[in-house]
Amino acid sequence: MTGPLGLGGPADPSRPGRIIEPFRAVLQPPAAITLPANEVVELDLAETQWRMHPDLPAVPVWGFGAGGEITLPGPLLEVTAGRQAIIRWRNRLPGSVYPNDPGRPVPRLSFATSVVADPEGDKDSVQNWLGAQGGTPEDTAGAPIGWTSVHLHGGHSRGDSDGWPDNMAPAGGEQLDAFDNTYDNTDIGLGKVGAHLWYHDHAMNGTRYHVFAGLAGGYLLRDPREADLGLPICVEDGEIHLLLQDRNLDATDGTLRLLHKTTPDTAEFFGPLTLVNGLIWPRLRLRPDVFRLRLLNGSNARAYRLHLVSVVDEGNGTGSVTPHHDRLLVIGADGGLLWRAWQPGADDALTLAPAERLDVLLDLTELPEGSTLYLINSAQAPFGGDSPPLLESLLTDGDRPGRNPYPWVARIDVEVHAHCSGQQRSLRDKIAAAELNPAFRRLVHDVVEPPPAGEPRQLSIEGHEHRIILLAETDPPGHLYLQEIVEDEAGKIALQLPGDGAPMTYRVEGWMADDRAHSDTRVSFYDRIALRPQLGQWQLWRFINTTGDTHPIHIHQSQFQPVDAAGVRLAVADGSGTNLYNPTCRTTSAPIVPDPTTPARAFEPFETRGWKDVIRVDPGNAVKLAVRFDVPGRYVYHCHVLEHEDTEMMRPFIVTVMDMDDGGGMGHM
Repeated sequence: MTGPLGLGGPADPSRPGRIIEPFRAVLQPPAAITLPANEVVELDLAETQWRMHPDLPAVPVWGFGAGGEITLPGPLLEVTAGRQAIIRWRNRLPGSVYPNDPGRPVPRLSFATSVVADPEGDKDSVQNWLGAQGGTPEDTAGAPIGWTSVHLHGGHSRGDSDGWPDNMAPAGGEQLDAFDNTYDNTDIGLGKVGAHLWYHDHAMNGTRYHVFAGLAGGYLLRDPREADLGLPICVEDGEIHLLLQDRNLDATDGTLRLLHKTTPDTAEFFGPLTLVNGLIWPRLRLRPDVFRLRLLNGSNARAYRLHLVSVVDEGNGTGSVTPHHDRLLVIGADGGLLWRAWQPGADDALTLAPAERLDVLLDLTELPEGSTLYLINSAQAPFGGDSPPLLESLLTDGDRPGRNPYPWVARIDVEVHAHCSGQQRSLRDKIAAAELNPAFRRLVHDVVEPPPAGEPRQLSIEGHEHRIILLAETDPPGHLYLQEIVEDEAGKIALQLPGDGAPMTYRVEGWMADDRAHSDTRVSFYDRIALRPQLGQWQLWRFINTTGDTHPIHIHQSQFQPVDAAGVRLAVADGSGTNLYNPTCRTTSAPIVPDPTTPARAFEPFETRGWKDVIRVDPGNAVKLAVRFDVPGRYVYHCHVLEHEDTEMMRPFIVTVMDMDDGGGMGHM
């Protein structure tokens, strides 16, 4: 790293002796394209050339677009709540996999791959540095390169329009989806106000490559409440959509390309370069007004813990970093506006695991011409929910050297005559004092009680069913699973949850209990479907993370709330660090019990004052959430670390119209 306070850049792989200088690219906030109601809109998936930095040549990427204009990210779409949108996704990518028909086109990635061992024995840090580092190309023969299944993430979709992973369209093929765009549940007092969704490819075992290549874009569901509150609802009013992604570059063969680099033991991709709307470490030129930032983490695996800071450089690599979180006001999360806004403190941060979104007001009023603020990231990779380091050391040394060597995200230049204008300070004061979503109710497990001061009213999830899902990883690490478990006296999984007087025994439900031939094999996505929630019935799902990494869990078709104020911490490993649960043989070597010595992760205010479709489950934590489905059909839930999702950390579920917990005699294979 070079330059004062780390504000230099990494070596440019395409130009020996030069660096990639941050804050050279100027970001122009995208204008949204309004989708007409009940009319078919065609969007192409195709390859294009994209310039990520003014000093770098364009690189081949995949993107979305129409009329021959393909962009990275895809165009920002918007639709009015309650109006149906119909999209025909036209796959125009350069080839698909036809393993049984050699006369068909061969697959072709737009980027390079590398699997490299870390010479220092640190299996993760090598991924955060530029270039292939002598690695070998990854074997992608098992991935359906070029076959696509587009998913509207967070969409209230029918099963046939949800992007089922196996419903893939080949190059030259098409996919037709209809989205009803409804989220209002005021009939049961749950009010959902608008939503910030996004669309991306969801092909089975190909999602990690296709999203990395560029197949992602934003989708804003508009509700009249936004305009009634005076919030910016277009780029002209100061609404700025920001898609954050990490990437790597390599020019080993003389041509600059994106690089998907992993290690033999760890599949996750972590890149050293942060892209915002397809640009490396850009700068925003903004007037001293109030702006609305629609933040989306579209990375494969990297989490972002964002801080708004100013930097005073005192020379010789020293200086001070001052947070300005008093200029941020969080007003929304995945599922739209919060009940009330949240004002982060100086020691807080805006944490976004992959696929999470935040709606934030940025107050630049009363800042003089020429003021500069930085958006920086303090989350190490891989992320485990650890506390952030001192911000000064973050910019000079990185967080855990090698795990986050270039923490910059973007720079904000305050210019009186900047082209991008926003709202005045009065908007921020009004929003801070308002009930943004008066119909919102906090879901509770049992009895409704008068809410504490400053908290929303409550709603009991009566008649709910309980489900338990283990998040597990093989030892040695590399393959991750979701395994549904149920109580069974003959089970070999010993688990004690809060309220239990002693450990109970469980077995994995996602396989046939009497099928002894499968007793020592892993649970597959295609095994028996274990989760069959009934239409309209509340479900209480508890996710238990027995692994060492954070997993952002996403449930399709509906949105949910975490129950309680925090998760529960469990002792999931022995004294040597070995997991107590073995997912291969489905047994525990000792009971998994509550850990009173280590605090569990507390939920952020934006997680408990609004609706979510992604929840962070940190290592050793058990997280409980309440969810309700109102569309019958077949869906999936999964970890949104895309390399985990593609390697079986995904399971199906069926929303049924009647009780089918016994499988209805069919097994639902």
